[in-house]
Amino acid sequence: MKQEIEELKNNGEFNTIGCQYTLMYMARLYSQAEFLSTKILSLVGKVFSNYEAGQVIEAFAIKTLCDWEWYCEKMICECLQLDTSNLSKHLVLNLPKKITADECVAYLNGLGYFDLKSGSNLKAISKKILIESKNPFAKINNDAIKHIDDYYILRNFIAHKSNRSKKSLATIYSKYNQSAFVEVGEFLLSKKSDKEKELRIQYFEGSFWLATYNILEFLYPKTYNWVMRDEEIYNDICHKRFLTLVELSPNKPK
Repeated sequence: MKQEIEELKNNGEFNTIGCQYTLMYMARLYSQAEFLSTKILSLVGKVFSNYEAGQVIEAFAIKTLCDWEWYCEKMICECLQLDTSNLSKHLVLNLPKKITADECVAYLNGLGYFDLKSGSNLKAISKKILIESKNPFAKINNDAIKHIDDYYILRNFIAHKSNRSKKSLATIYSKYNQSAFVEVGEFLLSKKSDKEKELRIQYFEGSFWLATYNILEFLYPKTYNWVMRDEEIYNDICHKRFLTLVELSPNKPK
């Protein structure tokens, strides 16, 4: 294992800022999933009432999207600063091919591109400003994007409680066969059917993990392959390697 760790550290990807952002965000997702499972879901009916658990879940949904947008903004800048060709075409300007991260922030804030509205919106923005070889968002699993889109609608109702957001929420509930109106927290704590083991929130939250894993595979294939090795799907063996990878990262999520 010691030799494998040295291989990882010297792969030319592991210590880059973008790879570290990705690992830190994935570690945060894992930490939050553990918190949700061991500190909240396991104590419903014992320490927390269903209503209280629902309130925590709603706050959890808001934080999940805040973290996601933070990560996306960082990664857009990491990719854009290496090649501005598409942004130059989009703005009809002759920009330097490479710019600083601060310049990326200035351009994208000015264009309003950091005001992400959904996963699909993220894909559309990245297609406009990032060249194909530096656009990891185009590689995100379509089912994950759809779940992220729907999560934004759930979040909007939690945050605004407006008639418009309630109408959009009703559309989402219909899509997931939720006929009666319930609060978002209660919906997320329910299952798709009696046959299902996982709660709805676990499906939604898992979409962010899958999306980030797609980004890791596209931008940092050596690090991705270090985790996967010869495994065809992500399993317990891969997860142990991922946790080792996080432990080696200098950027620990708080």
